This record gives sequence, C-alpha cells and structure tokens, in this order.
Amino acid sequence: MHIKNIIFDNGGVLSVPRTGHWFITPNFFNIVENKIDINLLKGTMKKYQNTLTIEPKTEREEYEMFSEFYYKTLEEVEYENLNKDIANKLAEDCVYNNNKYIFFDDVNNTLEMLTKQYNLYIISDAWPSSIRLFNDLNLSKFFKDICISSMESTTKLENLFEVFLYNHKSIDPRQSIFIDDRIDILDKANNFGFNVLLMDRDNNVKESKYKIIHDLKEIVEKIS
Repeated sequence: MHIKNIIFDNGGVLSVPRTGHWFITPNFFNIVENKIDINLLKGTMKKYQNTLTIEPKTEREEYEMFSEFYYKTLEEVEYENLNKDIANKLAEDCVYNNNKYIFFDDVNNTLEMLTKQYNLYIISDAWPSSIRLFNDLNLSKFFKDICISSMESTTKLENLFEVFLYNHKSIDPRQSIFIDDRIDILDKANNFGFNVLLMDRDNNVKESKYKIIHDLKEIVEKIS
C-alpha cells in the first residue's frame, strides 16, 4: 500500500474542547454567573443542537447562529436575568476564542514530520472559525487544504467526502488514509475507497473492524 495522503478529522484526533464539552466555552461560567445544573445544561444543549446548521459561511453568521443557540438554551433552563447580551458574549467566546480547543501534545511535531513525506489534509464537521483558528495557531501550514463542512453545506455523513474528492481530483482514495474517532464516519470514508484508521485517544476501544491508533505517532507504524 503506497500512501500519499493522510487526512485528519479534528475533534478527538487533533484536539478536544478545553472544557470537555464543545459548546461550554472556556469563559462560559464567568459569563453565566448564576449556577446552572450541569446535566440540565448539557441535556438542553443537546436538545437545541439541531439549530446549529451547516449554513454559516462567515464567522459573523456563525456568531449569530450561536447567539440564538445560547439564548434558547438559557431560556429553556430558566436562567435568571437572561438577556441578549449574555447570549452574544457566549457566542463571541465560542466563535472567537482561540483557546477553546486543546491540541494534543503530539500534534505539532508529528505533523511537521509527516508533512515531509505525505500530503496532509483535514476533513471536519465544523464552522468557519475553525479555519481562522488553525491559521492563528500556525497549524494550517501543515495542510494542503482544510475542508470544513459548513463551507460546503454538507457533512461527513452526507456528501462531504464526495465534495472533497471532486475538489481534489488528483487524490486517489486508495492512496489515502482517513483518520477519525467515529466508526460511522470511517464506514462512510471506507465506502469511498479510503483506507481508514480509528483514533482512540482514551483507550476505550477493545476491538474494531478497523486498525486502531492511540496517538499520531502510531500512524507511520500502521501504514508502513
């Protein structure tokens, strides 16, 4: 197997949310001062997650979407003194805070090493702020392209792999590896002919139909 391209998901592969939850921002409980039951908050966020669409094409549109999301969430949990300003501050923290993700310790050094031998890409279900964040953190230099779902108005489980291959006609899936932490998404990539690796950063997977890695350093070992 001659691999030319390595394609990464972001969440769970390269980074995780700093707070442990994608929509509880780093300053969430500084902005929302009154105590909220954390389980109720998470459950309500899950309820309104369907309002987070793949339509935003700019960070401003992303900000407006999240402002509405946070307002509905806080309204549902009956947050005292709810107003639009609080929702806007949460949206600002969610969209523009470059500290919202923690990148794993192996990311920079391993990507720098891999980029000398392979073409690196990202395919991620995310919003426009992810592109700016990768630029600001000087990580985009490692990737030939960063393919974000909202920019293409589709997701990985829908048509994002098809769009990616259409935009990169020189890429042969048989000469490419896609890495994700979700089996259903790996199934989708595999259907398009990609070789796949399952990322299991927390050592939770006992067995899988796909090869498992636990950090980026194991990639070369699995494809050599």
